[in-house]
Order: sequence, then C-alpha cells, then structure tokens
Amino acid sequence: MIEGIRKGVGLALALVTCPCHLPVTAPLLLSLLAGTTLGAYLSTHLEVLAAISTALFLGGLALATAEPGGRKGACRTATPSTPSRRSRG
Repeated sequence: MIEGIRKGVGLALALVTCPCHLPVTAPLLLSLLAGTTLGAYLSTHLEVLAAISTALFLGGLALATAEPGGRKGACRTATPSTPSRRSRG
C-alpha cells in the first residue's frame, strides 16, 4: 500500500513539475507567490525556476520508478551447487 502511494506521489510530482509544462505552471506559481520576495526573485530569474522544476521532475521520476528494496532483478551471482556424491560401485 505504501508503495502505491509513493509511486503515485512520484508520478504526480513528475507530471506537475515537468519542464515542458513550465509555460503553464510558471505563471500559476508566480501568481501564487505574488508580493513575496521569492516571487519577485523567480519572476526575474526564470532560469532558476526551470532548474528547480527539472530537478523536481527527475526526483519525481526516480521516486516513481525506484524499487523498494534496492535494485531488484539485478544480475546476482548464483550460489554454486555442491555436486552430488554418487557411490561408485
């Protein structure tokens, strides 16, 4: 259950912060931050907003696609089987 929530949050974060959606999300974010120092800074430095958006997008994708116990399905060395002892007769 927690895995499903984590993947859903990661996908939602990746969808909202995708850099290709920046022409839509940047004005929305700047209107929410209007009148604040952060809003004034981001409105004059859109490259910072694009860098933050890209980093959050990549983090959301990593969160959505990461396996819970590390790398599952990775190539593991097989434990050698001990040869069976046959009695020679």
